[in-house]
Amino acid sequence: MLDYVKAAFWIGVTVPGLGRVPVNVLLVAGCAILGLANPGFWFLAAAAEALLLTVLATNPRFQRAVDAGRLSAAAGEAELHRQELVRRLDLPARKRLAALDDKCARVLQVQQEAQAPEIGLESSRDALSRLRWIYLKLLVARFHLLASGEQVREDDLKRQLADLDRALAAPGVTPALRESQSATRKILEQRLQNLDRCQQTLKEVDSDLGRIEAQVDLALENANLRGGGAVVSANLELASQILDDGLSFGDSERDVAALDEAYSAPPARIGDRGPVR
Repeated sequence: MLDYVKAAFWIGVTVPGLGRVPVNVLLVAGCAILGLANPGFWFLAAAAEALLLTVLATNPRFQRAVDAGRLSAAAGEAELHRQELVRRLDLPARKRLAALDDKCARVLQVQQEAQAPEIGLESSRDALSRLRWIYLKLLVARFHLLASGEQVREDDLKRQLADLDRALAAPGVTPALRESQSATRKILEQRLQNLDRCQQTLKEVDSDLGRIEAQVDLALENANLRGGGAVVSANLELASQILDDGLSFGDSERDVAALDEAYSAPPARIGDRGPVR
C-alpha cells in the first residue's frame, strides 16, 4: 500500500515543453506558502491531501496503472542486462542465440495465428522466455569456460608434472627443495583436476544447449502440425549443474544475477513478450 501512496503523492501530468509536472507536489507547496499568511490553509490542505491520497491509493484502476509502470521498468532493466550479456558473447554464440530466438518467435506466431487460448499462449510465452534465458546463461558459461581452458594446456601441465617427478627422484635433493617441489606438484595436480572438470562441464553444457534447441524445434513442429500445438514446457533436468552450482560467469556475474532474480519472479514481473534482440 505504501508504494501506491507514494505514487499518488507524486502523481503528475505531462505538459508540452515541460515534461512531466508533479501536480500534487506543486499544490502542496502552494498551500504551504499560502499557510504562511493564513494557517487555516495548512489544515485545509492536510485534510484534502489525506483524502486524495486515500482515494487514489485504494483505487483498483490506479493500482493497476502503478503496477503496470513498475513491471514496465523492471522489464526494461532486465532487457538491458540481457543485451549486455549478448554483447559479450562471440559471434558464433550470438548467431546461435539469434537462431533460437527466431524459432521461439515463430512458435508464438503460429499459436497466435491459430487463435490459441490466451492462457495457453501466455504459458507458452513464459516457457519460451525462460528457455531463452537458460540458453543464454549456458552460452555465457560456455564462453567463460572456453576462455578459462585456453589459458592452460593439458600437455603443458603433464609435462611440468613429469619434470617435477624427475627432479624429485634425482639424488642430492635437499629437504627444503623437496618440500617446495612437492608443494608445486600438488598445485599442478589441482590445476589438472580443474582442467578436467572444465572439459567435463563444457561437454555437459553443450549437451544442454542441444537439448534446449531440440525442445524448441519440437515445439515449432507441434505448432505447425497441430494448428497451434500444445503449451510449451520449460521443465528441464539439465546435465550440467550450471544453474545450481554457482559457476563463475566472470565479468558477467552482475548481469547474470540480475536476470536470475527477474526470471525467478512470477511470470508477470518479467514482462517478456517474445524474443527481443
